Amino acid sequence: MWGLALALTAAGSGTAWAVAAAVRAGERRVGFVLHALLAGFAAAGLAFLAYDAASRAGFDVRWERIARGDAWAFVLAAGIGLVEEGSKLAGLLLVVDRGVRTRSALAVAAGVAAGFSILESLLVLGREASGAAFARAALGPVAHALLAVPAALAVAPALRSRRPALALALPLAASAALHGAGDLSLALPGIGHAGYALALAAPALVLFARARRRRRAVPAPVATWK
Repeated sequence: MWGLALALTAAGSGTAWAVAAAVRAGERRVGFVLHALLAGFAAAGLAFLAYDAASRAGFDVRWERIARGDAWAFVLAAGIGLVEEGSKLAGLLLVVDRGVRTRSALAVAAGVAAGFSILESLLVLGREASGAAFARAALGPVAHALLAVPAALAVAPALRSRRPALALALPLAASAALHGAGDLSLALPGIGHAGYALALAAPALVLFARARRRRRAVPAPVATWK
């Protein structure tokens, strides 16, 4: 029963956030949302394959290992950030084309993040019956979307450049760094949710500043008297 409720929470929240992001970007096609969600499932699968390969190679990819707070914990957090943000970027690139607008790329990124979060909740949280599990299932799409913002903002201009991979390297590193910092904040005592909130607040503020700048760039209507 708990497993079903958790699955419905994850699927309902993820789908709702993906639809909201698409509508805000002016994309009202069902296929737009569906393709983004499916790409998110693929991205999550790619990330879990990477974790499985790391475990088979002898690396300890567990949350408890990050909580030790030693030098390897920082390396592991950075690696997790790179794997998950790289997987989401790969999912995003599966959907968009060369002429994509930045606002549409952000909407696709939100859908990919939602799909990623849905599958992550189903595979990681499983039948966990706790308020924290349901909060993570409900809010996971938002967190994953915010962490993907630096890379998503760079996709449209990068695809129009001569060297897209090079243009995406630094933005991907920024997303991975935010992800790693957030994971470390939750794992290490004394930092906790405040550090994670700061990691999510940074890209949110970037989006807010971008939206405000765009509104200022729109010329105000000139009043006419008849």
